[in-house]
Amino acid sequence: MARMPQEPRSRMNEFLPDYDFHAAYETCVNAPASAVYRRLLVSDFYSARVVRLLMALRTGKRISCHRPPRDLRGRFEGSGFLLLAEAPGEELVIGVAGKFWRPDGGRCLDITAADFVGFSRPGSAKAVMNFRLKPGSPHGTVLSTETRIKCCDRAA
Repeated sequence: MARMPQEPRSRMNEFLPDYDFHAAYETCVNAPASAVYRRLLVSDFYSARVVRLLMALRTGKRISCHRPPRDLRGRFEGSGFLLLAEAPGEELVIGVAGKFWRPDGGRCLDITAADFVGFSRPGSAKAVMNFRLKPGSPHGTVLSTETRIKCCDRAA
């Protein structure tokens, strides 16, 4: 019996192989992976009105729709979000740690990507999310995302 080739493991496993919660989604995009990846790097999720509304409800602060355009790395600066791994055209892995369920965002701003795996502050959690791209057809790409969350202790 012929074996199907195994899909490469997600780079998320390097940062959070064991987790308490997760969610995964995928969609097909009618564009080659290289174009989808380039667009992903410049996408600003705050440009969506519903995202700004939900974040305003969560934080109590109005989010401007007139933010200066920046690439992904620029948007992460000072936000507590970390670019953990990048394989251009294949996968992007992002992490955040802290008490990010609090209205103020509760993100740890003092950790680096190198600190992420060992992070385990009491009362905190860490989350990893990715965007993966797989060829779905000669002109299409399957874009998937997964989020994993690990609580550092029972208090979290």
